[in-house]
Amino acid sequence: MALSIGIIGLPNVGKSTLFNALTGDGAEVSNYPFCTVAPNVGTVEVPDPRLERLSEVIQPQSTTPTNIRFVDIAGLVRDANQGAGLGNQFLAHIRDVDALVHVVRCFDDAQISHVDGVIDPLRDIETIETELLLADLAVMEKAVPHLDKVVRSEPRSTRAQELVACAKVLAGLQRGMGAAVMGLTSEERDSLAAYSLLTASPVLYAANVGEVEADAPGPWVDRLVERYGADQVLVISAQLEAEIAGLSQEERAEFSRELGLEYGGMERLVQAGYKLLDLITFYTLANGKLQAWQLPRGERAPRAAGRIHTDMERGFIRAELASCDQLITMGGWAPLKAAGQLRSEGRDYVVADGDVITFLFKA
Repeated sequence: MALSIGIIGLPNVGKSTLFNALTGDGAEVSNYPFCTVAPNVGTVEVPDPRLERLSEVIQPQSTTPTNIRFVDIAGLVRDANQGAGLGNQFLAHIRDVDALVHVVRCFDDAQISHVDGVIDPLRDIETIETELLLADLAVMEKAVPHLDKVVRSEPRSTRAQELVACAKVLAGLQRGMGAAVMGLTSEERDSLAAYSLLTASPVLYAANVGEVEADAPGPWVDRLVERYGADQVLVISAQLEAEIAGLSQEERAEFSRELGLEYGGMERLVQAGYKLLDLITFYTLANGKLQAWQLPRGERAPRAAGRIHTDMERGFIRAELASCDQLITMGGWAPLKAAGQLRSEGRDYVVADGDVITFLFKA
């Protein structure tokens, strides 16, 4: 399943324009709130030079890149957690994604209205984050008393750990902390998974600047970087990216070089999404098919096999693998194997970024 990223923000900040630049799907863009009601969904191939090089060397029958699924969610407004602006419906859409790109307006255009009348990126972020926090708070205020009754009636209940995790989150939310910054353990996160907490998703702030500021961001962007750090803020001009979306790869690369950027805005957004969730890419080669897969960093070989099919994880025997660089240098799988450079790894092997793997498993 592809990584799913929700695009959120206030109305009229450029969410649908950014979505169109990413996917080319032509979502409606208008100068009025709630132009987007049902979420727009599009899938984007992840740019992968390694996969291209592997394909050139191996010459497989087919090559399949990994993908990111982007969901353009309607603009949220103040009191969305209480239903304002169809807020409850829009908040529900956010619960279904793995990470969030929060588009923040950092451009001035008198022809495009702002719901609060004045541009203030930090205030806009606070508005959205408050709504997410209050929505989670409402969920936990119901969950904790219910779980407390369950555990009191059955002290050996398997939900005791869930109660502890929910109580911890409730206390944090009451102090104004989102779940993502509470230092939850992996066990606590597993206990909370069914609640799909809005504040648990990692967030990247997309500072949407005007075309003129694309290569020279102004003070609004500086304020965002000062507050959240350079790694969590991506400067992008959604309008500019939408205009160049129809260009060829060569033309896009040339345009990026003119702006002094190593990669275009869309490539940088996709890379930021990977970094946000700390993902790696591994590759499989089977039956003449070369395919790229996403995997959280630190996962072991059986879990990687499970990305392909659950039966492969259950019946995992071992993994035969080599690094992408090794395979390219040797000129293919057969020469690598003949040279004795193909490795065999068991269940405890931690998959590395760029591994090319063949899984052996019991059906």
